[in-house]
Amino acid sequence: MTADALVIFTPSGKRGRFPLGTPVLTAARSLGVDLDSVCGGRGICSKCQITPGYGAFPKHGVTVAKDALSEWNAVEDRYHRVRGLAEGRRLGCQAQVMGDVVIDVPPKARSTSR
Repeated sequence: MTADALVIFTPSGKRGRFPLGTPVLTAARSLGVDLDSVCGGRGICSKCQITPGYGAFPKHGVTVAKDALSEWNAVEDRYHRVRGLAEGRRLGCQAQVMGDVVIDVPPKARSTSR
């Protein structure tokens, strides 16, 4: 197993390798991906919602395992209980890269979509 993972963001197509355990929001910012966050990564604004993709992505030459991101943590659980997250969504400030992954940034999570 490698010490880093390939992270691919859609629809931008930006990609890079990051150490395992890197928060998705950190990876996005380092690549210049338009992923909004106004709470400083504390998991309270939900602006950084992302949708991870799993399975084969021949276009990107990667297969994404179900454990490509860290498991839900207490912050995401609390946010989901109080305000709700759409099915399949994660908070980019809380989800950590654990393997090669393709991540979709929904329009509402892009700061330039407003």
